[in-house]
Amino acid sequence: MKPGSLITFTVLLALQILTSRTVEGASKEKAKHGVCPFRPHVMCLIFEPPQCQSDWQCPKEQKCCHDYCGIKCMDPVDPSKPVNVNPGKCPVVTGQCKRPNPIDICLNDGHCLNSLKCCKGVCGNSCVKPVKDVFLPVQKD
Repeated sequence: MKPGSLITFTVLLALQILTSRTVEGASKEKAKHGVCPFRPHVMCLIFEPPQCQSDWQCPKEQKCCHDYCGIKCMDPVDPSKPVNVNPGKCPVVTGQCKRPNPIDICLNDGHCLNSLKCCKGVCGNSCVKPVKDVFLPVQKD
C-alpha cells in the first residue's frame, strides 16, 4: 500500500468511528423536562448509595437529583411556574461574610416555612421573619 493511500485510509477510518459514536449518542431521547428540586445543604452522618447516575436511569419523567444525603430519582420541578412570594420585606443586613463559600439555605420564599422570607444574609440566603412595612406620616405644610 502506498503511503498516501495509508493516510487516506486512516482518515476515513477515523471519520467512520466518530460518525458511529455521534449516531449512538443522538439516538437517545431529548433531555427530560424540569429541574431538580432545591435541597439545602445538610450535614449527613450516613450517605445513602446513589440510586442513579443519569436521568435515563429514572422511571418516567423523574430526574437523577442530589437529595439530602444521596442521589435519587425525584419528580422534577417546573422552573417556569411562578414563585411564591411571602408578604413583608427582608431586613437590612450589614457586615461581611468571613467564609469563602457561603451556603444558601433557600433560593426563594417557596423554600421557607411559616411565611418566612428567603433573604440575603451576611453569609448566604436564609429563611427569616419578614420586616413589616412601616409607613411614616406625611407632614403637610
